Amino acid sequence: MAAASTTATRAEKPAEVLVPPHKPAARPRKADPRRRVLDAAIACFTRAGFHATSMQEICAEAEMSPGGLYRHFPSKEAIIIAIVEEERSARMKMLELLHGAPSFAAGLTAMGQALFSGAMPMVCADLGPEIAAEAARNPRLKVKFDEADEEMGNAIRDAFLAGQKRGEIDADIDPETAMTLIDAIGDGLLLRRRLQPDLPLAAMMPGFGDLIARMLAPAKSSTVDPT
Repeated sequence: MAAASTTATRAEKPAEVLVPPHKPAARPRKADPRRRVLDAAIACFTRAGFHATSMQEICAEAEMSPGGLYRHFPSKEAIIIAIVEEERSARMKMLELLHGAPSFAAGLTAMGQALFSGAMPMVCADLGPEIAAEAARNPRLKVKFDEADEEMGNAIRDAFLAGQKRGEIDADIDPETAMTLIDAIGDGLLLRRRLQPDLPLAAMMPGFGDLIARMLAPAKSSTVDPT
C-alpha cells in the first residue's frame, strides 16, 4: 500500500517547467559619437546661445564624458564650425526648390515654406542669428560662414538674373542691390522667428512671395491720353 501511495503521489506531482533564462532587452544603439555631440550642441546653443553654453553642458546633453567629446572636437569653436559646414549641404538642397520653381519669387516662396514648416529641417532656422553674431566676432568662423553664404548668394543671384532674362524682373534693378535686400529680408525673418516662435511664417510665405514679385516686377509703361 505504501508503495502504491508513493507511486500515486509521484504521478500527481506536476511536471517541472523549464523556464529559459531571461535575456535583457537589447539597448537601442546610440548615434555616432560625432553626431551625438553636434545634436547635443545644437540643442544647448538653441536654448542658451553659444557663449552661455559650456562644454560640460554639451557633454551632459550628449551623455558623453569630456574625454569622449574632446576626442572629436577640441573646442566649442570647432563644434560651431562643424555645424556651419554641415549646414552648407542642407542649403544646397534648398536651392533645388529655387531652380525648380516657375519664377524667382515662387522659388523664394518654396524655400521659405520648406524652411519654416520644418519640411526641410535646417539648423539656421533656429541658430541663424546666433551663428551670424558669432561669425562677426570670430575670424575663423567668419571664413566658413562667408564661404557658405557666398555659395547660397551666388545661386540666388543666378536665379535672379535668369528672372530678368525671362522678363519677370525689371531689367533696370541692380542685382547686387536686390541681393542685399533679399538677404536682409531672410535674416530678418530668422530673427523674427526667434522672437516670435508661434508666428506662422510658413503660412505667410505666399504673401511674402507676392510682395517680392510686385517689388521686382518691371515698371508698367504709362500711357498718355492724347485728348
